[in-house]
Amino acid sequence: MSGQFVIKFKFFWDDADHALERWLEQMAHQGLHLYKVDCMRCRFVFKRGEPADITYRLDFQVRRMATDHVQLFTDAGWERVDQSFGWQVWRAPTRAGCTPEIFTDTASRVRKYQRLLWLFAFAAAVGLVQLSRRGTDSLWDTPAHIAMTLGVIAMFIYPVVRLLRRIRSLRNPVP
Repeated sequence: MSGQFVIKFKFFWDDADHALERWLEQMAHQGLHLYKVDCMRCRFVFKRGEPADITYRLDFQVRRMATDHVQLFTDAGWERVDQSFGWQVWRAPTRAGCTPEIFTDTASRVRKYQRLLWLFAFAAAVGLVQLSRRGTDSLWDTPAHIAMTLGVIAMFIYPVVRLLRRIRSLRNPVP
């Protein structure tokens, strides 16, 4: 890649889409505009340009987005920048200080996190079944096996708990 592209590595939990959106907006203010997302949303390729006031929003879809759904977003002024492992990254210019939204109601926001929650729950179930079927070696034989097993379980449970909390906070906002 030439000097017009900048690569940055950053990790965000799946329920921290708001933090990722703010970070992408800060990059746009610095003249770095998202070009591509790789490696499970950890590697970001930016294209250098003029600093701009851009709003980024993320959507999560388990299935491939239907053409009419993409067209609906496009007609509303959104540009799909990239997609990675179900995450759709959209951007639109911020106009007159008004931040556009792709989801205008709480129910739509909740459904986004529920789709993600079911994906994590499914992955956790598959992972736990795989851990229990490891053959004749017991996962509880050594301290290293115990630590590894508990670490894997925690990596499944942590995002589920965070997503459940996010859904609850959307349904019951604090005044």
